[in-house]
Amino acid sequence: MLSEVLSQDPRSDVFPEKSALSDPADADGLRLRPLEDVKEKLAKNTADLIVLKPLVESQNARALLDSLPRCRAVWMFRDYRDVVRSNLKMFGTDNGRRDLSAILNDRQDWRGENVPEDILRLVREAAEVPTEADAAALFWYVRNTLFFQQALQEDPRVLLVPYEIFVRNPKVETDAIRRFAGDQGFARTDRYQISSKSVGAGRDVPIAPRVAELCDDLLARLNQAWETQSATAPSS
Repeated sequence: MLSEVLSQDPRSDVFPEKSALSDPADADGLRLRPLEDVKEKLAKNTADLIVLKPLVESQNARALLDSLPRCRAVWMFRDYRDVVRSNLKMFGTDNGRRDLSAILNDRQDWRGENVPEDILRLVREAAEVPTEADAAALFWYVRNTLFFQQALQEDPRVLLVPYEIFVRNPKVETDAIRRFAGDQGFARTDRYQISSKSVGAGRDVPIAPRVAELCDDLLARLNQAWETQSATAPSS
């Protein structure tokens, strides 16, 4: 969604999840090429704003920031119940179990890559007999713990953005993201075709109490980090 909005400006160059920067050796086409290859390709790019959407590389966010000059990251987070509903609707009702199995059983898969042992222990304890919704919620939990695992809340190169705030105020939030990225020259437009109707759509998704407790605690931490960041951000 965010990359699609940013692509509306002709001076930007957006690389979606599958792009020329994807590793041809990756069967799904989602993993990035080695960082040196990515760096070399981007060095030749003359666009005013270059946008990457490497969602499956969230576990390597700090390495990306450290390797790519002037790189900035936007970490968008969303209520886990809405994410669970969207996940199972878009990718199939068994997708939660597939994701969770990869986290717990395959450290070479991007889902399990760089996940700390203490997080794996918590997930195993909470997922003895998970439903599909529980499994998808735990996938959300693991992916978003990576934000704090890498201490990104302390990194000025990273901007936290709540999904709910973004979809309700797309122009304001997009302009703020552009300024954060160091670009002041984007043409202003109110034509952001974004719907907020999915906000709260997962409120009735049944989640096991232990799983919900983990996710609620993490969501509260993310919101607190966003509030702290917002309070200390320089005024525009």
